[in-house]
Amino acid sequence: MAKQGKKIKNLSFSTDRSVLCIESRDSSNHIEVSDEIFTAEEAINGSGYLGVFQAKLIVFTGFIWMARGVDEVLVSFIGPLLSCDWKLERWQAAVIVTGSQLSSALGCILYGIWSDRYGRRAALSSTLIFFFVFGAVSSGLPSYTWYVIFRMVCAFAAGGLPQALVLVSEFTPGGKRGRAVFILSVFWAVGIIGMIALLYSASEPPQNWRTFVAISSLPACITMLLMKFFPESIRYLLISNQDTAANVIMEEMVEENKQNLPNGVLESAIDWKKRGRFGYLFRRSLLKSTLLFCFIGLGTAVSYSGLIIMSPAIMNEEIEQLNITNSERNFLGNVHTVVECLPNVTSTEFIEIMWTSALDFPGIFVYMILVDVINRKIFLGVSSAICSLFIFLQYIPTPDILVKTAFLYCSRALLIPQFDLILLMSSEAYPTTHRGCIVGLCVSTFYIGFFLSPYIYQAIGRQECLLGFYGCITLLCGIAGAFLPLETRGLELMEIPKEK
Repeated sequence: MAKQGKKIKNLSFSTDRSVLCIESRDSSNHIEVSDEIFTAEEAINGSGYLGVFQAKLIVFTGFIWMARGVDEVLVSFIGPLLSCDWKLERWQAAVIVTGSQLSSALGCILYGIWSDRYGRRAALSSTLIFFFVFGAVSSGLPSYTWYVIFRMVCAFAAGGLPQALVLVSEFTPGGKRGRAVFILSVFWAVGIIGMIALLYSASEPPQNWRTFVAISSLPACITMLLMKFFPESIRYLLISNQDTAANVIMEEMVEENKQNLPNGVLESAIDWKKRGRFGYLFRRSLLKSTLLFCFIGLGTAVSYSGLIIMSPAIMNEEIEQLNITNSERNFLGNVHTVVECLPNVTSTEFIEIMWTSALDFPGIFVYMILVDVINRKIFLGVSSAICSLFIFLQYIPTPDILVKTAFLYCSRALLIPQFDLILLMSSEAYPTTHRGCIVGLCVSTFYIGFFLSPYIYQAIGRQECLLGFYGCITLLCGIAGAFLPLETRGLELMEIPKEK
């Protein structure tokens, strides 16, 4: 369909996707100039998948995802480490975890707004600086109170790290976008396993939690130094009236990938002044999608975190009494009990922690293979249903702990990659003007779900009831996915809201 022309002096311009037509007002002369117009989507799709440009971007942003994994391990284990020096009570260790989760939830929303208003690169630069500086400095703090303050700032800054996924999704061809996102998850898994291995070495004499905290800031430091090589999103530049900069980055992309741009000129997007307005996500046209994404994110986080909390009880492991694998457990029972010092954990228990953590990650590779083959809504629904089935299978009365353990870890392995699937689908369903906001909101619901999990666990109490609750919530998440308005696999990313 032809776009409405706009008049300049005595000329009228009328453009469609292939022809630029220039016509005089009095119609006495007619000049037609063939000049093809291509979109940012067409340029990115034609640049090739995993060319040098995209490969570099995925590796650079992979360090950001690795920093997320490292931070998660640090938050979970820092209580028992600090207790070696400061003899923390369980409520003090729990404050570090829950405070970090709430700070990150707020940071996700605010950094999402910042990303849409001032650019992906600007948001990531800011978050990495604060994340690294406050994380590294916290290794030298003299008291628990100061550590909590610095930890809250660091956690708030961590809320901006998911904007790396937005940047990757906006540079990756639509047919391979899902695979690129799940490659980031591999970096996240490497960060977690690497930190647990480092934690094992740190638990040996001489015990030094400060060294552990300082080393945990290295991925953020590396990525911060690499920020000068990060490109700004072409899509963001177009909606913010920076067409020249968008063309420069686009030419660098095709040159590095040894590809050619489509014939013609890049189509400009409208300079959208209202980008990054959080309230836009709750407009009538988007309210259904926003609420469904929030419910799916919250339900997935509650179920996954809940299964982690009750895993030791299901597996009948004594490690449950050590409160090591998840510090949220410190809110359960007598909160004035002193937290066990981490170096008292044996080598066998550490190896157990490492291999049980590694069992959560095979699902990432399954999702990586299938995500661009199966429709997203069907994939979300089927994976949720299978996960729910594995949870309900734990009702089978059997003395064989290995069988129950297999069911448990199958359900956890399916839930972990579902977080990235939710972020992928939400980033594809919303326009560039508010893509950072919706991704930030979804990650915020994850943190809120993690925060609520120990209270739900304590309120329900009985293992049989908890399994039923988590199984039903997971199944409902899959059903909710079927009601999402858009199927996003292969969908061309919108630059501006359709209402315009």
